Amino acid sequence: MNNDKDPIYKPPSQDPLAKEKDENITKSKEVEYDWGRNPNSIKALKKHQYPKGVSGNVLGRKPTFEALGSNLKKLAEQETLNYNKESLGSRKSQVLERIWYDAIRGDMKKIQLLAWLGCLD
Repeated sequence: MNNDKDPIYKPPSQDPLAKEKDENITKSKEVEYDWGRNPNSIKALKKHQYPKGVSGNVLGRKPTFEALGSNLKKLAEQETLNYNKESLGSRKSQVLERIWYDAIRGDMKKIQLLAWLGCLD
């Protein structure tokens, strides 16, 4: 049934349509653009961009808590008293003493904090 005279594959030199195919390939040559310069890519991006003058970050810059920090520093040096009006020291010293108190009693987080700060060297 298979005729050896009529092969299924014809080399391009024997194929009558080969010349026409080569012409179509050279006519449909694509233009190469630099990275990010393809007009289709630019069009696709423009519909997702914010209009000029509108920020994408609605909430704005993250708060820095500068006022909170300055107020806490003022309170750090304030002396506290117990119910008998006896001085317990400043708030700052009480916090530092509590860190050491907890570390001595085995609180691993406080021990790690002291080690990280170089207080155990």
